[in-house]
Amino acid sequence: MPIFHYQAFDATGALHKGTQDAANESEVRQLLRSKDLFPKEIRTSRFTRKSNKAKTSEGFKLPEFAKRRNYAKSLMLFTRQLEVLLDATIPYDKAFQLIIPQTEDHSFQSILSEIRGGLLEGESLANSMEKHPEAFPAMYISMVRSGENGGNLGMIMKRLADYYERQDRLRSQIRSAMIYPAFMTVFGFAVVVFMVTNIVPKITRIFESRDAALPLPTRLLIGLSELLSGNLLVLAVVVLLMILSGTIFLRSPSGRRFRDWTELKLPMFNRIWIKILVARYCQTLGTLLKSGVDLKTSLEIAKHVVVNRRFISALDKMIIDVNNKGVPLSAAMGKLEYFPEYVRHVVAIGEEAARVDELLEKVADRMQEEIQSLVEALTALLQPALILLMGGIVGFIALAVLLPMLSMNQLLQ
Repeated sequence: MPIFHYQAFDATGALHKGTQDAANESEVRQLLRSKDLFPKEIRTSRFTRKSNKAKTSEGFKLPEFAKRRNYAKSLMLFTRQLEVLLDATIPYDKAFQLIIPQTEDHSFQSILSEIRGGLLEGESLANSMEKHPEAFPAMYISMVRSGENGGNLGMIMKRLADYYERQDRLRSQIRSAMIYPAFMTVFGFAVVVFMVTNIVPKITRIFESRDAALPLPTRLLIGLSELLSGNLLVLAVVVLLMILSGTIFLRSPSGRRFRDWTELKLPMFNRIWIKILVARYCQTLGTLLKSGVDLKTSLEIAKHVVVNRRFISALDKMIIDVNNKGVPLSAAMGKLEYFPEYVRHVVAIGEEAARVDELLEKVADRMQEEIQSLVEALTALLQPALILLMGGIVGFIALAVLLPMLSMNQLLQ
């Protein structure tokens, strides 16, 4: 359904602005008049999604990276809003009608409007969401379908909202922990470049006017200064090209394989990344099982939250063992190197007590605490390491400047 922006006056002459999804402009006018509002302007939102048939017939196709968009934040807020409204026994279509004007992401707002249109046509919520895989993951749709079939969609939406909030909290913790090291790196690099290109040339000009041989550190510093001062723009272009080439390479099949291998094998960082993947997988699997999705389907869906293809390949082997060979989940996990021993132990206890879903969520919560501790420890290690590195660079510059001065003083004496 299209989304319309409107401006309308009330009986006192006050101007009201807002958005409304409707089949056409006439319907918007009727809705405004039913609220005793007199339309001043009604226009279609530029974010209203349009069919791509014309573009397809012309052979035009957007590149894959241009189609991608991260709706995680919008999806988390929408899920919590829908959960609250369903808990208040408000019907689907009315709930969407209340949520859509409050959605700040206009593209996601348009998707919600289309879903509401499907609901008004008698479609199920899961089937309407399934038409928008760019916004609603397979896990989300499966849980919604399970909630619709079981008549407990409000509870399912609460679990989904809790799940996405935990995932967002973990991302925020990792992002916050990396802000200081990233700032230190960029700021330190900028200071060094400024010193080498502006301060050092003025000092070294004094040494170059003398015939005495300069020490090796001083010659290296002068050479670096000349290189940066005379070719700063060229070097900036080279760095940008290297970043662009690296980005294109990492998006290629061979680049993705290299990135997947690095994530699981790079010392220090691989430990954190594996824990993040395992926690995400256990959280998703536990949430699906707790929502009534069968184990076979849950295993297939949960693997897609693991973005590392090497990890997914290992999970595929585990899924075959569980679904086709009847191997218990804990035993199948034991064959993989990525799952810690205590995870397998807790899952085995859950299988015996028929509480796998609950214990998987508890394992995920514990692992998220471990991840936070590891990130804090890594950050605490990076900070002095960066300080030492910057101190070493500044010390080298100071040594390169002071050595010729000491030699000149000795000659004068």
